[in-house]
Amino acid sequence: MDWYSFWLLIHLLTFVYWVGADLGVFYSARLIVNPNYSFETRLQILKMLGWVDMIPRYMLLLTFPVGLTLSYLTNLGPQSIELLLIIFIIFILWILLVLKIHKEEGSLLGTKLAKIDLYLRFIFIILLLLSCMCSFIMKYPFKSDWLVLKIVFFSFTIICGVGIRITFKPFMEAFMELSKNGSTNNVEDKMKRSLNHAVPFVIGIWVFAGLAAFIGLSHERLF
Repeated sequence: MDWYSFWLLIHLLTFVYWVGADLGVFYSARLIVNPNYSFETRLQILKMLGWVDMIPRYMLLLTFPVGLTLSYLTNLGPQSIELLLIIFIIFILWILLVLKIHKEEGSLLGTKLAKIDLYLRFIFIILLLLSCMCSFIMKYPFKSDWLVLKIVFFSFTIICGVGIRITFKPFMEAFMELSKNGSTNNVEDKMKRSLNHAVPFVIGIWVFAGLAAFIGLSHERLF
């Protein structure tokens, strides 16, 4: 196996674990809003959801530096090994930040770090879309239209992820209320509404990630 095949395999695996784990998270959330389950059962499902949800978060952050490596190897992206190393260091540090957020969940520090992570995602989205705009116009930093389109779809998945985080916040607030005061119609409705509001963003991730993968695998025939 050459280096290109190795990084291509890693790239495909990040997609598989990302989308596959995301399906598990969505199904688990549906179980939590079922009032027929006891609070203890719902709490255990939530803990499992929180752990599984870390996998797509890690994979999303790995996808870009791995994809950038492929663009470097195929001469379709920036030809700077120094830039590539810097990108890898940044994203490894970002993954460590996400891990720290998970460990500090519920604490003041965890809340502050989560806000930093959210701001970083906004910056990342803007930088990705700006680089795509420049690439369409000047063929830099990415030299192929199919790759630029793939990155645009990848950007949309991150936007959907931010949308899920925002719409899912009332869900966690309602669950905390459930833990303190027990089940009420208001609490149950609030959790269901929050989950339903997140559904379009969840589907958006599946669609845009699928389109990005399709373009990556079919670009030789499409472009």
